[in-house]
Amino acid sequence: MVVLACVVLGGCSGSRWEQEFTPTAAVEPLPGNIPVRVREVDWDRLQSGLDSMRQEAAASDVPESEWTQDKRDAAKARLLRTLQVSADPMSVEVVGRSEFRTTDGLRPDRDGQLTALAKKVGATEVVWSRRHLGKAETIIQEPVNSYSTVNEWGGRRGRDHSYSESTTTWVPVVVAADEFAYVAYFLRR
Repeated sequence: MVVLACVVLGGCSGSRWEQEFTPTAAVEPLPGNIPVRVREVDWDRLQSGLDSMRQEAAASDVPESEWTQDKRDAAKARLLRTLQVSADPMSVEVVGRSEFRTTDGLRPDRDGQLTALAKKVGATEVVWSRRHLGKAETIIQEPVNSYSTVNEWGGRRGRDHSYSESTTTWVPVVVAADEFAYVAYFLRR
């Protein structure tokens, strides 16, 4: 469970998914040979389902922390339907969630970051979504090269000579970049 503490406390380096991970259940990490299924769900479907669940929770006279087990099970079943998980809700554990905004060009379906985190937190499936939010200002580092000529008088063997030097300085530059919102649910079957 050291990995979960590292993830939750945010003191360890890792992917953005890992930095923003919020666990909802503690399960053992997966062995390396267990496959992880990673798939995308439509953003509008996900947000519509989550908004409906938030409205239902807000309208309840009982806080979520005091819901009966039946009501909690029904809420989990509704979340899994929203995520298009067709398995029996009783056979699926929601391990955690990760949500953030970034201008980094992430490829959750190809870069392996979700799979790596899923194995660390014990998830066998990850359902993710993203939405383009428009342009946002971000800072990137750009190289600036400087060149100079150095003249040495009476250098080696009493001869005059010159040589060129170059230096590179990295300068922060503000640019407009596409910003995306990402969310992923980590599930264990």
